[in-house]
Amino acid sequence: MNLGFQQKERQTLDLLQSELDGFRKSGRRVFATSSFQSQSVPLLHMLGNHFPEVGILFLDTRFLFPETYAFKETLAQRFHLNVITLQSTSSLEQQRETKSGLFQYALNPDRCCFINKVQPLDNFLKSGDVWISGVRRDQTSVRKMMNTLEENDKGILKFHPMLEWTNKDIHYYIQHYGLPQHPLEKEGYVSIGCIPCTYKWMGDEQRGGRWVGSKKTECGLHTGK
Repeated sequence: MNLGFQQKERQTLDLLQSELDGFRKSGRRVFATSSFQSQSVPLLHMLGNHFPEVGILFLDTRFLFPETYAFKETLAQRFHLNVITLQSTSSLEQQRETKSGLFQYALNPDRCCFINKVQPLDNFLKSGDVWISGVRRDQTSVRKMMNTLEENDKGILKFHPMLEWTNKDIHYYIQHYGLPQHPLEKEGYVSIGCIPCTYKWMGDEQRGGRWVGSKKTECGLHTGK
């Protein structure tokens, strides 16, 4: 096994410790978001073991796979996570178009993501809060350009401690600690989001299988300022 990830683990833990100490002293609220995929496991494991006070925000679109809900419960129990579930204030029935009866994911995926992911998070986080995300540079062209610390136009500080990790680092970390992986991975799913917009994928793209047939690669959480 390639143990190069261990250096990144130590660096990430040191970074988390240093930054979280500063956030506490300044009185900021700190939360992490997680999609509860396999790629989420190392950061959740580190937070649960070393920083259990950090709440984990779970954006429940109500379109997720049953396996994702079950995996969330598995990780929450195993890592002793404080999971806070956020949902849109708009019911699923309210999200249907009156004339066609179709949901927004079929009509306007960007609108669906905004209603069910971006807006609930915007409604929860306040100016001055810290939002920890496990995004990595190797995932998309948008994420490749991110900085470890970024403040958006709402005054929320975005903290990306996993930016320099790679897909191989994630794999080796999980194997080294004997941690679980999302059950749909072995069925051919590479990146797992909502049921209507997630497909099995045979390519090498980190976000392969999401919004197939369109140029969309992001839900909108990480593209807005």
